[in-house]
Amino acid sequence: MRKLESRDFFLITRSAWFAEKMIEASPFSSLDHATSFARQLWFKESRIQSWLDAFSGQSHLYRAISQAPASLMRELLFWDRKYRAKFGFEFITSTELWFTQKILDEAKARYENTLVVELDVASREEFKLIEHGLERLWDRLSRPNFQYASETPGEVVPDSMEKEGVVSSDGSSDGSDETTSAGRNYSLLSYDLNKTPDENEYPYSGMSPGTKNAWHLANWQHGT
Repeated sequence: MRKLESRDFFLITRSAWFAEKMIEASPFSSLDHATSFARQLWFKESRIQSWLDAFSGQSHLYRAISQAPASLMRELLFWDRKYRAKFGFEFITSTELWFTQKILDEAKARYENTLVVELDVASREEFKLIEHGLERLWDRLSRPNFQYASETPGEVVPDSMEKEGVVSSDGSSDGSDETTSAGRNYSLLSYDLNKTPDENEYPYSGMSPGTKNAWHLANWQHGT
């Protein structure tokens, strides 16, 4: 495979940092090599802000509306707003968009999570999408005489163009006036967005995921 370029990541991720690191490490000897490097980079080295940048490129509840029967459209829009108001980022799922009822059910179930749990779930769902994107990219670049269509090369979109309601690098959000915003802002203050998730583990040292969830819920309730 050749050296990767910014346009290769246009449909894979909105995280400029992640794309730049993948480009710097390329070329990769195989798809497995690229995926393995991406997994280490995503889960062990990416700052939380890089995750949030990537999430901003998705809007799965909103996009599912175009595939939904009329009876589900209003409910999908309601949960799209409700989810973003609580967590400050877009709902991410690897479920195909035409399974609208399944996506809606996922959103309702995951809405009950605390931020610490949902951030982990969303990051894993996002990485599934990154994996699929790398598979498609590898397939295209492996074709003989592959050329991009004659159009302006895509670029990873900078943070300033993120969708309304996505958390910014200072932890603020301008998307919704839902009553859950106070709890959301308190939860976001639990994190340094310029550190990796592991570097933010100091409040949870030695805790199991269930204990983390209970600890975070107690603090979230205290903050509201």
